[in-house]
Amino acid sequence: MAKRVTINDVAQAAGVSRQTVTRAINGMGEINEQTKQRVLEACERLGYRPSRFARNLVARKKTRAIGYLVASFRNPYYTEIAGDLLNAAAARGWHVLMASTETEEESAAMEMLAGEVDLFMGHFFLPDDDLAQVCRGVPLVMVDRLMDRSGMHSVEIDLREGVRHAIEALRARGVRHLGMIDSDFTLRDSPTYHPSLRREWFEELAGAESARMITVGDESLAGGGKAFAELVAAHPEVDGVLVYNDLMAIGAVQASHALGIEVPGRVRICGIDGLSLGEAVLPRLTTLSMGREAVVNAALDIAEELAAADFAPLPPMRRVVNPWLIWRESA
Repeated sequence: MAKRVTINDVAQAAGVSRQTVTRAINGMGEINEQTKQRVLEACERLGYRPSRFARNLVARKKTRAIGYLVASFRNPYYTEIAGDLLNAAAARGWHVLMASTETEEESAAMEMLAGEVDLFMGHFFLPDDDLAQVCRGVPLVMVDRLMDRSGMHSVEIDLREGVRHAIEALRARGVRHLGMIDSDFTLRDSPTYHPSLRREWFEELAGAESARMITVGDESLAGGGKAFAELVAAHPEVDGVLVYNDLMAIGAVQASHALGIEVPGRVRICGIDGLSLGEAVLPRLTTLSMGREAVVNAALDIAEELAAADFAPLPPMRRVVNPWLIWRESA
């Protein structure tokens, strides 16, 4: 089956921006007749037909659209940041289309959105070269990963500094034997487990004893509970645990009840994410907040700069968000 022709194909063939193509095919102003004719000829030659969604956007004069990729709606972190984005984007006059990479390849999800949006935003896992090929000229704003090429921009979360702060704060509260629960995410695509960056930072910053007190679990409530039970069984001296994410940390708190381990009296537990779900467990979860609202607003600030430049391939823009601890009863 032939690949569907997108607005970016027409823009490339006519030697204009995708916004100029939109103006030409919708009879909008700010375009001369010669350019309009060149665009329409390219549409005819390539067999381009604008989507119903794109036409509706033009009719409603909502031509600024973000294609947001979500790794999984099952993970509450992605769900909450998506909700924050929808609210903040609407306030700024942006439309948001979402796709999940949980059930299809990242490249396929991006191809689906490419002809409908002005820029991509989200957590991407493809290598830079592959991303550049799939984007096909549509600018991209990466969340939590540094980009260093034209047209690709980033909002980074300084999580290494956040992990350092969490370790120091837990020790200031009396933790002497600090352990960690890491994610087994890499086992989904490989028979071999590879430590996460969060684990690497923990081992670097927490010291040799803590580096020996680490267990690994699935990114779920059950996975966090199982890993917590394994950790305290193997290292009864553990009196503090930093957990890969809040979902697993909530599972660890639940497991502590079943094991008869008092939290925070016997063990202090701290998650990473800043989920509102942490308020629903007893004791309520202490967490290293990723600053979702700050991340979303920083990403939208970049989007506004791209829109002002007519979504041209600008040099990489970078914003940095610093996480902070939300102290609750679990630590």
